[in-house]
Amino acid sequence: MISNINELILRDVSSDYETIDSQTLQKEIDATNKAELELKKADKAIATLEGTPADAEVLAMVANHQKQVVMMMSGGNPEDAIAIALAQGIEAYAKQLEIIKGWTTPGLPMFESAMAVMFEGIKNSGDTSGYALEDLFQLAIMDFMSHGYGGSNRYEDQMRHFLESTGSGSHGYHEHWDGDKFADACGDIFDFMMANSPPNSLCHEILTYMNEECGGVAELEKQYRNHYDDAGGFVCDTGYSGGLSPMLRMALMAGYLAIEPKVEQSVIDMFLTAPISELDAYIVEHTSYPSAIDFVFDNDGQTGTNNAGDLGWREVRQNGHQVIDWNGIGLGAEYFEDMYTNFPERELTDDDIEEINRIGDQVKMLQQTLKYWLSICRDEQMAIARNI
Repeated sequence: MISNINELILRDVSSDYETIDSQTLQKEIDATNKAELELKKADKAIATLEGTPADAEVLAMVANHQKQVVMMMSGGNPEDAIAIALAQGIEAYAKQLEIIKGWTTPGLPMFESAMAVMFEGIKNSGDTSGYALEDLFQLAIMDFMSHGYGGSNRYEDQMRHFLESTGSGSHGYHEHWDGDKFADACGDIFDFMMANSPPNSLCHEILTYMNEECGGVAELEKQYRNHYDDAGGFVCDTGYSGGLSPMLRMALMAGYLAIEPKVEQSVIDMFLTAPISELDAYIVEHTSYPSAIDFVFDNDGQTGTNNAGDLGWREVRQNGHQVIDWNGIGLGAEYFEDMYTNFPERELTDDDIEEINRIGDQVKMLQQTLKYWLSICRDEQMAIARNI
């Protein structure tokens, strides 16, 4: 890519200055001066990497400086071929860095990365009905609540019931919530989140996808009202073979990362998208627990009991089903807040480090290309200035 851009620079820069007046030329010179200052900032950041392994945080900062250089040098012309080629190169590795940073930064960044993978997994499955609808809606609620959209909203208590007792395998009958009650409540919550989540948020993207591809609120209501009692909604029932709700996947992954943070990305993806049979097999092989849900029960960070039994996630018998239940009113507010605030990160693996070093090499090569571009532009500007 770099060699192609260099050829483009040689071919196209001089033509940009063939017909230019003194006022426009001065603007171009000023832009080049500003771009050079931004490039020096990138140089300083790159210098900190000399003799040490590449650092994703530093490389992301360099990428941001390089983006600013391209924006300044494009002169307000987004169709400039050189700017387009450079911007595409920077954007490609900046996105790779954001992904790596998201998976290896504790708290909300890790939580956000996991939610995004689950959303992509549902879309890629092609499922637009049934439990996929419930999982999508639960994901939207998780994103909405974890970012505090809508402030202290009147639906928060209801939302926690959706986190506890809806989604694949997570159905239950708690505090008089059943399929009809979830069906009655989902429309107002859907509209409230759509109106109060930023257009570029995951929540808004999920709700828009549900409207455009899944039949929207009408189909979601039907799912709760007509299929809440179906056997496929209860992960603790004998013979259950479906997936897990996003909330339970997060609980499982958080518990596992707390004791084994150095896992490959493929394991994380498995936690976030695989059916219960695959999750069970992994937990049996790598821990002393007989199933994924048994692992969740003992690794939810909750200790002690109350008059209703063990605190946290547990299994209870309700309405003819073995139900996974959170001991409390809806999903515990502190538990959910602690999860997205302190979600454990995945440690960098050898493959991650190799990828970061590879990106580091790309960043340094592109830095030299940007310097070459500015040098050619500067020479052309000076030549034109002498002839005006």
